[in-house]
Amino acid sequence: MPSKKNKPIVFLFGPTASGKTELAINIADKFPIELISVDSVMVYKDCNIGSAKPTKEVLKEYPHHMIDIVSPNEVFTVADFCSFSKKLIKSAHSKKKLPVFVGGSMMYFKSLFEGIHDLPKRDEKYRKELKELKLNSNNHNFLFDMLKDIDSDYAKKVNKNDEVRIIRALEVFMITGKQISKILSEESNNKLSNDYEISQFAITHDRELLHKRIESRLDKIIEEGMLEEAEYLLKKYNIDPEHPLRKSVNYKQAFNYLNNEYKYDDFYKKALYATRQLAKRQITWLRSWKEFKEIKINQEDNLENSIKNLISLL
Repeated sequence: MPSKKNKPIVFLFGPTASGKTELAINIADKFPIELISVDSVMVYKDCNIGSAKPTKEVLKEYPHHMIDIVSPNEVFTVADFCSFSKKLIKSAHSKKKLPVFVGGSMMYFKSLFEGIHDLPKRDEKYRKELKELKLNSNNHNFLFDMLKDIDSDYAKKVNKNDEVRIIRALEVFMITGKQISKILSEESNNKLSNDYEISQFAITHDRELLHKRIESRLDKIIEEGMLEEAEYLLKKYNIDPEHPLRKSVNYKQAFNYLNNEYKYDDFYKKALYATRQLAKRQITWLRSWKEFKEIKINQEDNLENSIKNLISLL
C-alpha cells in the first residue's frame, strides 16, 4: 500500500475492447474519483463512434477529462497530454478525489510514468520545407540521408521509411542544434513516479474472448454510423495527411474506403485485423511493463478494495 508521503493516483489500462470504460464507471458510482481518459483519439472533437467514445449521456453522468478537448484540425501531442494530466491530478487531489487514468494509449501511460524529454514544439513551416525538398530531390530516402548526416546514431535506430520520426529528429536539430539521440539518452527529470504513488491495474481477457469482443464492437460502431461519421469529419475539417487521426484504427480504414481504395468487405476485414493487431501490441507492452495488478473477469471486487484503501490516503 502507498505511503502517506506522496498522494495516490491510479492507472487502469488494458487492450482495446477489454471493458475499461465500463469498469471505470462502476468505480465512479461507488467512490470519489476523477476519471481521466488516456486515449489518443478520444481527445478529438466529433471522433465519437470510430473511437468507441462513451456516449454524451454517459459523459454527462460520468465526466471524463481529456475527451473532446481539441479539433481534428489540430494535433494533440504526448507533451500536451502530460501537461494537462499534471494539472488535473492537482485539481482532483485538492477536492479530495482520487485521479484515475483509464484507457489504452500505452505511450501516454509510459510518458506520464517515466516523464518525457523537453523537446520543442512542431514547426509546420519547416516540416513543409522538408517535404518539398524530398519531393524535388527524386530520392525516396532524401530525408533519411539528411538524418544520417546530422545524427547517425539515431538513424541507426529508425526505419528509413519512418518519415514521422525522421522529420521530428530533423526538426529538433534545426530548432535546438542538438541531436535527438543525445537528448533522448539523458534521463528525464519530470517523472510522475517521483511525485506520486502510482497504483497500476490491467484488465485482462483470454485471446478468444477478446477477439469476440473486438468483432462485436466493430459491428456495433459500424451499425451506429462510423462510416458516416468519417465522411462528416473529412467534409468539416482540414485533416492533414500526416495527422495521427488518419493513421488510427477504424478511421484509417474508413477514410481509405471512402477514398475508394477498396470495397466494403475489404474495409471490414482491414478494420477488424487492425484492431486485433492493436490489441496484440497493447498486450505485448503489458508483458514488458512495470509491476501492475491483473484484474480478470469477475474480479472487480479486488479493484474496488484497492480503490477504497487508496482513497483513505488522500
